[in-house]
Amino acid sequence: MKKTLATLVCLGMFLGGTTAWAQPGGLIIEEEEIGKGGELIIIEEEGASLEALEKQVELMAEEIDGLRDDVSTFRRNVNVTGYGETHLRFPSDERRNNFDAHRFVIGINAKFNDWIFLNAEIDYEHAAQQLEFEMGYLDFLLDPKFNVRAGTVLIPVGFLNEFHEPVFFWTVERPLLQNRAIPTSWNGTGGGVFGTFGNVLGGMNYRVYVVNSLQSLRINASDNGSGVGAGGASGQFTSSGIRGGRLQPNNMIASDLAVTGRVELPNLFPGFQLGASFYTGDTSHNFIDAGARTTLVEGDIKFRKRWFEMNATVVHTHINNAAEINKANAIAPVAANATSTTVPTGSFAWNVQVGVHLLQLMKVATSHDIVLHGMYERIDSQNEIPAGFPRDVSQEVDVFTGGVAWFPTPNVAIKLDYTNQDRGNNTSSQEFNLGMAYMFF
Repeated sequence: MKKTLATLVCLGMFLGGTTAWAQPGGLIIEEEEIGKGGELIIIEEEGASLEALEKQVELMAEEIDGLRDDVSTFRRNVNVTGYGETHLRFPSDERRNNFDAHRFVIGINAKFNDWIFLNAEIDYEHAAQQLEFEMGYLDFLLDPKFNVRAGTVLIPVGFLNEFHEPVFFWTVERPLLQNRAIPTSWNGTGGGVFGTFGNVLGGMNYRVYVVNSLQSLRINASDNGSGVGAGGASGQFTSSGIRGGRLQPNNMIASDLAVTGRVELPNLFPGFQLGASFYTGDTSHNFIDAGARTTLVEGDIKFRKRWFEMNATVVHTHINNAAEINKANAIAPVAANATSTTVPTGSFAWNVQVGVHLLQLMKVATSHDIVLHGMYERIDSQNEIPAGFPRDVSQEVDVFTGGVAWFPTPNVAIKLDYTNQDRGNNTSSQEFNLGMAYMFF
């Protein structure tokens, strides 16, 4: 009987939000009396069975334990991740000084079983005024050398597009090369394979996907494409490059497909990583009769030895039949926020960045990291122009960025830097930036 009453008291505390609980058979437990001097008042009516009630309570307790096990399993198999960054910008025109809660990203990693995993991220940009679906894909882990990935994936071009969390780069803003030449963060919907060959050149990683292709031009300004393809409000290449051709999944057109891939040798030499990427696919989507195959090739290196670190990237993009794209843009109305200047046949960009880990150089025993860094970038978005079209010399840019980044922990960064841009049309601009970045998992 004592065991029974103890069980009932526990149940009463668990169900403390109600005034009474009635059992078939006529037994009523008055809940509001629990906790008043520790007494439990039981009113037993005719036909009630205390043994039956005890069995019912034990069954409910087993169900509660099962729910707790389900919650525990969920917590083990589902992980919430994310990152964010806030910027304070001081451009040459001080009237444009501004704060920007640039992005806040929530990610989910879920394990369905030992070989099926989900990775997904939602990106809230510019104080949550712009929502982007960054990625959402399933991994089917079959073998270290061969696995399958399907869904909306990040395009494997360069070392920053797939791993673009702000604690992974030193500057406040992403390098200009990773904005124009490689439109980070750049995604596509489709699928492919990936894996690792551990015995090849110290270990080789690869990814190869088939995804929807970029869109080089729009059929007209009235097709906003929301939810039905046709490109949305952008969906076209411009004089600054291919960035305007990347679209959110609901605006993507699948008339043309692209193939993209990357190979990395992360341990070719101690501290040295070599990478190479490609992307190729027609981008006209039958809006014009001519094909508009766009092919991008990229190479990059990363190196670190004690307190010294550097990285470099080179990118070349070729757009076939750019003249036909320009002719179509000249006769078709364009969206108000789009640019109708010359789409190039070819563009070329490269950068090199050097960083010094000051505390390690000074042999200070600490978990903090302070990186003094400098970067030079050369971007020529109009490196090659189709015959008969003008060259937009303002798209030829030399950029220098220098600054310091403090990492009190590897997942938090405070950044300060200065950027100077010199353009081919003899104009220039300067900007100071202060940033705060974080990542959690």
